[in-house]
Amino acid sequence: MQIALLAYIDVKTILIVDSDLGFAFWLGHALDEAGYYALPAINAAGASKLLAELGLTADLVVINAALPDAEAFIADLRLTQKCIRVIAVLDDPYAAPPAFMQANLVEHKPLSADEMSRRAWVDTVRMILDAELAGR
Repeated sequence: MQIALLAYIDVKTILIVDSDLGFAFWLGHALDEAGYYALPAINAAGASKLLAELGLTADLVVINAALPDAEAFIADLRLTQKCIRVIAVLDDPYAAPPAFMQANLVEHKPLSADEMSRRAWVDTVRMILDAELAGR
């Protein structure tokens, strides 16, 4: 029922693609509480299948840049969804941002899942989505 309602209200859909399910679920929970519709997937194939099965498009993708299929997945999404926003996530706090991602933002994964980290991520998502709205 919730998915059917998404067509009638302007809820932003955020796809979280990361094999670290702990990160995907705590971020998804924080985003759900902030009024977004968050969907977790452990890889790009699963994320594609999820979007297709639910008949949804994503407004924002948060994807682990270390996933082997991240580059191709983002390229495919950008072909079909011109306004998609991408946050590339890095596991290693010392890693350089990946050039191939062409992400709107590159963020390092937080060291903990505390309330402050959750709020910071929700603020980051709002900033990226607000930039999208201002660009229209």
